[in-house]
Amino acid sequence: MGKVELELLELRARLERLERRVRQLAGEEPEVPPPTPGVLPDPQHLIAWLRSQGLIREPTPEERRLAAEWEALPEEEKEAHIRLMHRLVLDPPLSRIIMESRR
Repeated sequence: MGKVELELLELRARLERLERRVRQLAGEEPEVPPPTPGVLPDPQHLIAWLRSQGLIREPTPEERRLAAEWEALPEEEKEAHIRLMHRLVLDPPLSRIIMESRR
């Protein structure tokens, strides 16, 4: 995915969060209270709250397509891929890459 496509996805996500917040402020969409500390939250309530806070979003059509491809793979192939990913060694480490990209 190119830089422009990534920026477009980021802009769409930001717009989605802003539109949701405007709907909440206008009273068109109820605010979701945060989960109660110490109480195991209902998964649907937790997802609704995370979404209302802009921490998660609906998957894009491309993400749904990729997820469906992954789900269609045989378990052996999934496990082999996971083992491969666990053995990866990044040089420089990912933490350094992230720190340098923030400068």
